[in-house]
Amino acid sequence: MKWFPVLGCALPFLSPHAGAGPVEDAILAAMRLSEQPNYSWVTTVTDDARTYEIFGRTVRGGYSRVKMPVINSLRRQLGRSVTDTQIEFIFRGNVACVVETEHGWRRPDELPLLPPEDAAAGASSATAGSRGSIVRPPPAPPARTDAPRAYSNLQLGLSHPHEDLGVIVASHESLTVEDGVVSGTLTDLGARLLLVRDGQEKITPLRAAGTFTLWLRGDAIVKYRLQLHGSLSVQLPGGPRTLEVNQVSVTTVTDAGTTSFTVPEEARARLGG
Repeated sequence: MKWFPVLGCALPFLSPHAGAGPVEDAILAAMRLSEQPNYSWVTTVTDDARTYEIFGRTVRGGYSRVKMPVINSLRRQLGRSVTDTQIEFIFRGNVACVVETEHGWRRPDELPLLPPEDAAAGASSATAGSRGSIVRPPPAPPARTDAPRAYSNLQLGLSHPHEDLGVIVASHESLTVEDGVVSGTLTDLGARLLLVRDGQEKITPLRAAGTFTLWLRGDAIVKYRLQLHGSLSVQLPGGPRTLEVNQVSVTTVTDAGTTSFTVPEEARARLGG
């Protein structure tokens, strides 16, 4: 995630006087997750088109093993059903990844390209006819509607919770603490960084705003909620479009310091590790 330039804003809170009050203590708690050697998390995301979950485990400075849905083009390359929402990835960083396939771990650029869906449907009908089966006319197309199809902000990329919290610390406009609950608003830059992940060459955030809520337990953040909305320039097959998006995510962090997982040698090799 490209949030490093704004981290300088957080440096004053690392001074010896940082523990002077509840706000400063909350900021330190948010930053503390980045010091953990490992942790697990689950994020539930609701956007304009769908609700989905991301299950992740990560090791500091190393790999992350994640189960999540994928964008439609990659799902078709994998030959997965639209209902298969928990596909396993291993990331090295935020962008470089391999996905589990029937033939082992593969980078997205190693997956086979598929013909257009309409060509595949036509080939299927022709094959059925050659076997002597009855060829029925295709179903009538759905009625046209002027309502645009809802856009899902699902992206192929990873945003770790400690990075999300780093953005919040570095780019909040306001922050209050009451009974162990931290809440506040984000700057335009912070909201844009949280709305679009690293490596999204076809998605550019134009403007954004958002709010956050963090739940403290002791000296650590165990849960946080982000409500984001903004305007994106998205490169679609028909050309670029400007879309308004809304997104709410709730993330729970667990097993800090005790998370473990394996990274197959094939996955390491394909990720250059």
